[in-house]
Amino acid sequence: MSSPTSQPSSETSTKKDTSAPPAPSHGYESPAAGQSIWRKLYLLINYTPKRCRYNPEKPFGFSMVLNLLFGFAATFTVANLYYNHPILNKLADDFHVNQERVSLIPTLAQAGYAGGLLCLCPLGDHFKRRPFVLLLVWFTATAWIGLCITDSFPVFIFLTFLTSLTTVTPQLMLPLVGDLAPPHRRASALSIVVSGLLLGILIARVLSGVVTNFTSWRNIYWLALALQYLILILLWFFLPDYPSTNPDGLNYFKMLWSIISMLFKHPILVQACLVGFCTSSTFTSYWTTLTFLLSSPPYDYSSLTIGLFALIGIFAMCFGPPYSRLVIDKIVPYTP
Repeated sequence: MSSPTSQPSSETSTKKDTSAPPAPSHGYESPAAGQSIWRKLYLLINYTPKRCRYNPEKPFGFSMVLNLLFGFAATFTVANLYYNHPILNKLADDFHVNQERVSLIPTLAQAGYAGGLLCLCPLGDHFKRRPFVLLLVWFTATAWIGLCITDSFPVFIFLTFLTSLTTVTPQLMLPLVGDLAPPHRRASALSIVVSGLLLGILIARVLSGVVTNFTSWRNIYWLALALQYLILILLWFFLPDYPSTNPDGLNYFKMLWSIISMLFKHPILVQACLVGFCTSSTFTSYWTTLTFLLSSPPYDYSSLTIGLFALIGIFAMCFGPPYSRLVIDKIVPYTP
């Protein structure tokens, strides 16, 4: 009689023992909490709203609103590289460095941007572009906080290089626009985004000069921070998902080597690279040294006046498209 009654109790105790959770290890609570935060962040960035999900049977409709959003994102993303140009003299005074030292800011900005174009843009052919673009915008905006608050010049130039390295999202969005836009609108859609890039170069100098003239130079960096997070939110809600162009994967180092190998196969590409290198270096050198010239005697111009000099770029923006159509296309006609 005792045996049948004791057997169920032992089975019950066995079930209780096997189902009981192990005692928590308090030494690992903090790392686990940190991992959950990063996991949530990853899931949030990687999540795609239903209206933005890719459906091969029902292609995503590319609207003018989405096109303008891409242009807006390109404008205020590339502007990160040029806010410092008209206020270099203010930065030199605030960080107590000379003109030669403060010129490292635009130099490292362009170096970081070039590094991003070389090392990060090829990853757009490897990863899905929506989460990759969102991750880069989030990282740039978060690292930008350091530029707003630091009082150390070495930290400032390091963060300038780091944020410029990830300021390549417009170059990732351009091929996405080419994939999403219908053939009859592809050229105009791309021109809107490219115009946004040019406008960013212009508007960054004007905004920086105006804001710094009436307030602290840090306020233009706080404004840029707000714009970066605004771009992140808008892209999260409206940036359509699109599958990777290489779902089977590519070797990263082979991708980089293919860039070098193309230089030996396409001489026109070499010419275009040399023209771009010479134009960009002249452009950056001119606008960097112009600030020191205009802020010194006999001019002694304010940051507002120096920033307004960027309005000269409006002529280039307006003159470029008709010049390309009426002159360049006739010398080097397009052959599909």
